Amino acid sequence: MRPIDLFENYLDGKLSAEEIVAFETQLRSDAIFANAFEQHKTLIDALNKSEKRNAFKNKLKAIHTQAFGNDAKIVSIKEETNAKRYFKGFAYAASVAVIAVLSTVAVLSTGGYLLKQQSNQITNLMREMIDLKASSEAVSEAIVEGITKGNQKAVYAPANLEGSAFALNNKGYIITSSHMVNGADSVFVQNGSLERTLTEVVLIDAKLDIAILKIVNKDVSKSWEVPFSFSEKPTDIGEKVYTLGYPRKDMVYGEGSLSSLSGYFNDTAMYQISIPVNPGNSGGPLLNDQGNVIGVIRGKITGAEATGFAVKSNEIFKSISALPVDSTRNDLMNKPKKQTLKGLKRTEQIKRINPYVFNVLVYKKD
Repeated sequence: MRPIDLFENYLDGKLSAEEIVAFETQLRSDAIFANAFEQHKTLIDALNKSEKRNAFKNKLKAIHTQAFGNDAKIVSIKEETNAKRYFKGFAYAASVAVIAVLSTVAVLSTGGYLLKQQSNQITNLMREMIDLKASSEAVSEAIVEGITKGNQKAVYAPANLEGSAFALNNKGYIITSSHMVNGADSVFVQNGSLERTLTEVVLIDAKLDIAILKIVNKDVSKSWEVPFSFSEKPTDIGEKVYTLGYPRKDMVYGEGSLSSLSGYFNDTAMYQISIPVNPGNSGGPLLNDQGNVIGVIRGKITGAEATGFAVKSNEIFKSISALPVDSTRNDLMNKPKKQTLKGLKRTEQIKRINPYVFNVLVYKKD
């Protein structure tokens, strides 16, 4: 049940005694949930008052029309009465309440997923290149400003956004966050083993905030041997986990633990992790001690340190399996079958994973 429906049912007295106890327990223990509930009540109260005021105004208008006719004019009085001051104050307060609550309602989006819409509580972790925007001419010219001559490397225009991604399987498919590539004109990937190469977007699931890319040049992935697999089994709170990603030009490693089996607003499609994640980490893998991927880094709570969220692996493959059966779906469901990381030291795991984690470079026309 969506939190907004839960709020309505609680206020309307539609919850069972057991559900009421659970609801009120969560109000006391979850500050974000309690704040959203208070804002929801404020909005409902403001809307009810506004509706009553409009009904009162319509009634007065009907009385005036009946007494004086449609053509009668009303002459305003310059002096502001107490009633007028009251209504002006109410209108201002109500408008502020509505604006404040609308941001919360946007978070409580349809479909049961609460991280699908960006709010002032959640930070998307793409790295925005503020001072170095790509021009539309650069995009149309394949994002290259210079031409390779001899040993001189081509000079590339800077991307609008940068983030992380990793291999989905050995067939050249890569997974990242959909907020990274939404509205992109061109998406490239690169890492220490791979020169910048073009990809195409083959799947976007906005609810889960995932996107799947495919490397255009088939020669790039023909010798891939992805060393990790995807774990869709339940993971325990406290389990050690780690991330790899590109919050800067070089890959960055982060480690911590699984702090909750649900994400923001108890979203069961997410994990909460106690790992510092930063702009550029969006789309990177979340791995357990055995080197299995258990999720995709999504974002963090604004202002909170070492609190991140990741989309669960099993949710990703549920989304893929819901696609119409065709060759693309079959390719996407073809997970790496050979896991070669179990039992290795963390440093050795990272060395083998590195070639399959990518810096994503996103270009958008001005």
